[in-house]
Amino acid sequence: MRTKRQLRFADVMGVGTSMVLGTAGMLLGSALFAGEACTPAGCTPTSPSCQQCDQVFADAAAKLKNLDPGCCSTAPACAAPSVCAPAAPVCEPDMVFDNGCGKSGLGCFTIMGLFDDGCGGNALADKGWFVNGWTQFKYSNNPDGSFAGNAQALDDRVEWDRYALNQQYMRFGKAATVDECKTFDWGFGVDVLYGLDGNDAQAFGNNPGKYDFANGYDHGSYEWALPQLYAEVAFGKMKVKAGHFYTIVGYEVVPATGNFFTSAQLTFYNSEPFTHTGVLTEYAATDKLTIWNGWVLGWDTGYDQLNNGSAYLGGFTYAVNDDVSFIWTINAGNLGWRGNGAVNSMILSLQWTEKLQTLHQFDVLGTDNTIAPFPAIPGFTRPTNFATDGIAHDSIGQINYAFYEINDKLKAGVRQEWYKADSTSYYTFTYGVNVKPMECLTIRPEVRHMWSPGNDLVYGNGESLYNQTVFGVDAVWTY
Repeated sequence: MRTKRQLRFADVMGVGTSMVLGTAGMLLGSALFAGEACTPAGCTPTSPSCQQCDQVFADAAAKLKNLDPGCCSTAPACAAPSVCAPAAPVCEPDMVFDNGCGKSGLGCFTIMGLFDDGCGGNALADKGWFVNGWTQFKYSNNPDGSFAGNAQALDDRVEWDRYALNQQYMRFGKAATVDECKTFDWGFGVDVLYGLDGNDAQAFGNNPGKYDFANGYDHGSYEWALPQLYAEVAFGKMKVKAGHFYTIVGYEVVPATGNFFTSAQLTFYNSEPFTHTGVLTEYAATDKLTIWNGWVLGWDTGYDQLNNGSAYLGGFTYAVNDDVSFIWTINAGNLGWRGNGAVNSMILSLQWTEKLQTLHQFDVLGTDNTIAPFPAIPGFTRPTNFATDGIAHDSIGQINYAFYEINDKLKAGVRQEWYKADSTSYYTFTYGVNVKPMECLTIRPEVRHMWSPGNDLVYGNGESLYNQTVFGVDAVWTY
């Protein structure tokens, strides 16, 4: 957890073996029959024997189309040609084992794929339902000031210098679709997380013993968390979500699949909320503009209100065009365990070329922190300064990213960050790649340089937490 411990911290094989063997037999039989029919001397294009030959090939082609995995194999013809995939060209060897998505290979297993109907539809997705998850194993040779080592607290040696399970994640629910032509739709979402990141995803902004915080969900360094449990309705251009859900503030997120790097910003980890409990509306004003408005019980809460937490959560996202977009979000009021104040986050995204993208984020946090966050914990004293206790009163975060897609299996990225908390500056520079040997597997090695002339916090054998280089790598398998 990030803070009570001081810191808080989105194919089944398409063709069976029998289908492949059947197709091969049909091709061989058709070729032999045609060869015999066209053998006699004097055969001309208009002779009956050659016309019979052409008909054999035509019949064989029709049968092959009916065996296409994108069509209904039991139907005499494809019921809905517009949604059926074209048959793989048999003259291309790489496509013989087509996985149903126009790619060679065996493809990746997905839970949703179990509900494909073989005609381009899905029994769950067609009704708005979803069920998926991922497994993330991670290694970091040193604590990185955020998730690996629980930042300032450095109270969990298991979180670095070993390859361990960070996230075993499952999601289930139904999306409420925003459609001005639809009168009403409903949905819900349930997220469950287990692993080293469990404590960071718990509702540590609660009173102890409420929801998933300090309530028997921890098993040593591995913890269970329920980061989302909400219901939502949609009508026209409006969607309303109520319950426990992830924040809209900032660029990086808790789920491993939502980030490029395996490490996290200092800004995200220390000066942004992770989750909320409350109500959030989403209004699609135009094709380019979406507006959020809501009310929440402060920061990192799960169906509990610590110290009368009550705050506004809102903002907007605007797509200038296909290549430029801007997001502004704010959370202001009584933030619960973080006192009274506000955090503003602005994000500008620029797509320079088909392969090159940059992203620029600027955050400002200001709080009074006069409310003792955890009065129920014996011996806890109110924080005074980020450099000593790891909880920022006021901070500025300026982060820049650059991403370059080398090919469909390799993408490179860099992240530069300046984080100034309570008058002390911290700098990080991270670079790495995302390697996708398979559609469902991402491997993310990275190097993270950190330096802070004003904070020489020492840990272990004399190393300085914020003045070191950290190597990290993880593997994320989605299904």
